[in-house]
Amino acid sequence: MNGSSKPLTFSINNYHYNKTNQSLNTDDDFECVKVEVRRKFNSNWHELRQISDLDNSCPNQTTVSLMRCKKQIIHPFRNLLCLIGWRPIGVDSFKRSSILLKILNIIYPIFILILLLFNYVYEIIVCQGKLNVVTDTKTTTTTTSTSTLSPRENFTMVNWSSLVPPKPIHILNTSTLNAPVCGHIFTTYILPDVLHIVAFIIGFVYFRITEGEPMYSLMEKVFICTDQNMRKFSPNRVIRRLKIFLLIGSIWVIVSVATLALSNAMNDFAHPLIFNRQFQKQRTSAKYSLFVLDILCLLVSNCIHLAITMNFVSHCELVVFYCKAIRTRLEEKSIHLHEAMKQILDLGSSISQLNSAASRMMSILVVYFLERTILGIILLILNQINEPLMYVYRALYPIVWFSILMFCLGQAARVTSKCDKFHRISLSMRVYGYRTATSTDLDGFLLFLAKAELRAKLFGLTVRPGKIISIIVTTLVICVILLQTNIIHTTNFFFQ
Repeated sequence: MNGSSKPLTFSINNYHYNKTNQSLNTDDDFECVKVEVRRKFNSNWHELRQISDLDNSCPNQTTVSLMRCKKQIIHPFRNLLCLIGWRPIGVDSFKRSSILLKILNIIYPIFILILLLFNYVYEIIVCQGKLNVVTDTKTTTTTTSTSTLSPRENFTMVNWSSLVPPKPIHILNTSTLNAPVCGHIFTTYILPDVLHIVAFIIGFVYFRITEGEPMYSLMEKVFICTDQNMRKFSPNRVIRRLKIFLLIGSIWVIVSVATLALSNAMNDFAHPLIFNRQFQKQRTSAKYSLFVLDILCLLVSNCIHLAITMNFVSHCELVVFYCKAIRTRLEEKSIHLHEAMKQILDLGSSISQLNSAASRMMSILVVYFLERTILGIILLILNQINEPLMYVYRALYPIVWFSILMFCLGQAARVTSKCDKFHRISLSMRVYGYRTATSTDLDGFLLFLAKAELRAKLFGLTVRPGKIISIIVTTLVICVILLQTNIIHTTNFFFQ
């Protein structure tokens, strides 16, 4: 026991029919974790290991916060990874994996891949979302005669000049017309699908190898560094912020799937290329079956977006809290300069992990989100279909993709902005001094911060708030000029 007062019990109880029960209970140093191991010997070998968390009466609040964060944040995120096939099912269980479970973990990722491939092909066939700028922004018209002649026996002539030419009847998405051909298939569907499948493959390899441990290890460092008494970066605030991110992401998935479901509903859940008059009897059951399958594919596809985005923005948020904790201690002069340099170096390692695979996946999806946002704005401006549902769909589509795009870019910009404040603090320390540090120590600290790569990157480029704001303002000015000069001509009242 090495003089330790840790409680340790080991008991062997013999039961009838030659069963043996072995149990081992041990608690950690803070009496916060209870570990129980039981083994039973019979005709079949069975082993059960159980780790249970105690209540909040644990004297170590950091351990309690970590346990709560793991339960409320890590477990739901891992369930999301299992849903999209990036994490084996049942890997967190202490029981030995059965053969059926191992087979399921091989088949399930293949099933997810088949769903994605089906979604890619299906959306090209049905022109999903009606994203053709030329044909899908105008109303399809057809003319039908509305004049009728009452039959009379002595009626000998008709005054054709008195007949009024029939008015065109506006019909939206009718199945009696020829199947429209999707325009700009490569830029509208093929290119985004290629980006999506590449991000899926990178995420599959990344999470299967690392199992999300970089984010969890960073979470432990943040919780150790944070102070329970400091409201700005307490563990409870970290957990609350990550829970809000998870909730917002779940709402985004529901809204994005509902937006595309609205598009399918406006097209009668079908497409003339698949359904025609010859199959009217089978049409109802088949079209709704394809609609449900399409919604399932869209749900999986958007869950992949959510997993990549949650991994990136949560990592960014933890880095921001870690940065705040170090910076506050430097401002209070409550930490030794050499210890602060160690923590900043560790912070740089966490940012390097952020800029590796997580940044590559996020960079690919940023292009995807940007392409969808631009296309949605163009369709909204050029829309000539005066239908309330169409306007709702055209307005929701760019909002959905622009919101998640700005969320990702904003988090990356926050990391760079918060880390840049270290330079301001170091200049203040050089002028006013820092505890017992000499001028040579402060000069070395300045040089150390100059060489430290404390910047979040996408596409290998540093993301800063000023860059994002300047790009948005420049884009808005260009759009206003194009609309005012009628280079972009629209009949929409709001954009005239």
